[in-house]
Amino acid sequence: MLIAFFCSLLIAFFFGCSSAPKKTSAIKSEPKLASTSLAKNVTKLQGFSAPEDETNTFSSEDSQAVMWVKLKDISGEHTLRWEWYNPAGELYHTTGNYEINRDGKSRDYSTSWHRIAIKGEKAGTLEGGWQVKVWLDDTELIANKEFEIIFDLYKYITRGPKTRVKPDSNKWGLIIGIENYKKTVSVPYAERDAGLMKDYLTNFLGVPQKNTFTLLNDGATKTEIEVLIKDKLKRLMRERDTLYVYYSGHGIPADETPYLLPYDGDAESPKITAYPVEDLYKDLDQLPAKEVFIFMDTCFSGRSGRDEKEELIVAGVRPGLLKVRDPLLLSKKIIVMAAAKGNQLSNYYKEMQQGLFTYYLLKGMTGDADANSDKKIQIKELTKYVEGEVDAASRRLFGLSRQQNPVIMPIPLGDRENLDIAPVITGD
Repeated sequence: MLIAFFCSLLIAFFFGCSSAPKKTSAIKSEPKLASTSLAKNVTKLQGFSAPEDETNTFSSEDSQAVMWVKLKDISGEHTLRWEWYNPAGELYHTTGNYEINRDGKSRDYSTSWHRIAIKGEKAGTLEGGWQVKVWLDDTELIANKEFEIIFDLYKYITRGPKTRVKPDSNKWGLIIGIENYKKTVSVPYAERDAGLMKDYLTNFLGVPQKNTFTLLNDGATKTEIEVLIKDKLKRLMRERDTLYVYYSGHGIPADETPYLLPYDGDAESPKITAYPVEDLYKDLDQLPAKEVFIFMDTCFSGRSGRDEKEELIVAGVRPGLLKVRDPLLLSKKIIVMAAAKGNQLSNYYKEMQQGLFTYYLLKGMTGDADANSDKKIQIKELTKYVEGEVDAASRRLFGLSRQQNPVIMPIPLGDRENLDIAPVITGD
């Protein structure tokens, strides 16, 4: 197996060609770099290799990462050397000095490339920032690019673990995802977030399909949400049960009071058309359940953070000045994890096509938050992981102006911080 790994690691492909007829003789000269690119593949175009699907971000499910270079005014024999460095800054692989333009003829252009395999190889398990360098004739650094390899959480969760988790009739799921609204701007990836949370609850936590209620887009009206919580779940659940509630959509502030905006809600009239968060907590507290875990990928800043540019969804709100008070939680059964503080945005993660909070929430629950490696995720472990990762990622992706800090409520949690919220189950 080890031999097979190194064989696959050392596979390399190179390609060189010219755009002008070869000359019978040439004096060796230093070629110049015309262009370089990182890509997921290469293709042949008019006799040359060309990058295909250029990117600086690769997932653990991508087959390879390709570093392509194009030289111009090349004559004489030369060498190129690719060096790939992992997130720890260690040399992961090098090609050695590979000979190009071996016949020594003059050419207008020459293209070459090298790749490392990702999917199913060690590189696919080494998440983070990578670097690749290309050296000409062993001395001149002609290209230096940085890229990321990111764990493909979506495929991991939707595929599920090798051994299916046995459904637990004492577990329930309520999932609300509103991407397209009737009267206001959309929330990109909210529907995808909700679908992934549903798959996680089913595949990894053992919430039965028949115990899972999913409201998406125009199905998530205020009436439907309230009927489900205040009537259906109250009739169906028992005191020994656990409920997982997930919401991805707009949050709206009004007089420093936070509201969840249903599909048919009016952002300008939340007191009439939206669902007060405090009422949500009270309604859930009245359910005959042992524990209720609430995850909210939303914010209450009056702005939308799921786009390149911030967009106001409530007229008259001054970004950065609004303060929203958190409703007092007196319940001993409810634990809430929210995506951001009151005046912050809930950002998106464009590369992974998810909400930033949802991505790291599920990444933590599938195992990354297991700080003590006991195969169980405790509330305090998940909180520390999500707070740290979302904070760092928001600053890296958007800068301090869109810094995002998830919050856990109530504070303090007391002994409940030691509750196990999820088992660590190995995926496929």
